Amino acid sequence: MNMSRKTGAVALAIMMLGAGAALGQVQGTIITAATEFKGALKWKVSAKAYEVNDGTKTIEVPQVQVQEIKVPKPRALTDAEKQMAEGNYAAAIPALKKISADYLMLTWDRPATRLLAVALLATGDHEEGIRVCETVIKVDPPAGYLGELAPTYWQALLKSGGRNISKAEGLIAQAIKTGDRTASAYALNTRGNLILTAGDTPENAKKALKDGFLRVITLYSNERGPRPEALYMAAKCFEKIGQPPRADAFRTELKRDFPGTEWASKP
Repeated sequence: MNMSRKTGAVALAIMMLGAGAALGQVQGTIITAATEFKGALKWKVSAKAYEVNDGTKTIEVPQVQVQEIKVPKPRALTDAEKQMAEGNYAAAIPALKKISADYLMLTWDRPATRLLAVALLATGDHEEGIRVCETVIKVDPPAGYLGELAPTYWQALLKSGGRNISKAEGLIAQAIKTGDRTASAYALNTRGNLILTAGDTPENAKKALKDGFLRVITLYSNERGPRPEALYMAAKCFEKIGQPPRADAFRTELKRDFPGTEWASKP
């Protein structure tokens, strides 16, 4: 092969490698007060900025200037959700790990990481569940006490035990203090479960109802996300303290209003 052909082949190979890399990048839009930037997006931790490559140039947009980020939901996440729904936790883990890393600070990191942590907890890997949550929380601290990732992170901490229990308790208290209704409701559920871990006794069941599950049911009736768990756990607690009619009433509501949830299918 002569030099010109060799040079051309190398250039083509580089172009193909570049195209392959581009396919793996996260495409989306960064919106600021002044303009929009579209292209391949990447979060730069050290700069606290987003890198945007539109195919011809790369610019950095400081996080403080960003008003909105639009990123399509990755198809792999939808596929992983289906696997999780079917109980195939181990099969979903590799794709969720990749999405969690690739979409860091790009909309879908929290949902993917929550599912990843759920899958890891289901397979008994509590420490790895904590680690993947904290990868996101390190760059996005409110994720530890607000939003959908937080309750799963608390659960991982509690299952790990030891000093992590007091860490979970602190985050639960912080979530309640924020005044965010969804975060508070999930935190109260977790507080109820934490009380029950101290012992399966009627006294603890009463305390879990008073300080956790009944508060969610009565004070946060519009929060549909945490309500199924509150109804299920309240029914279990009322059984424990010898009040089966009240337990039956909560189970009836659970199966009627939330028939497709994991809590409705539990015994």
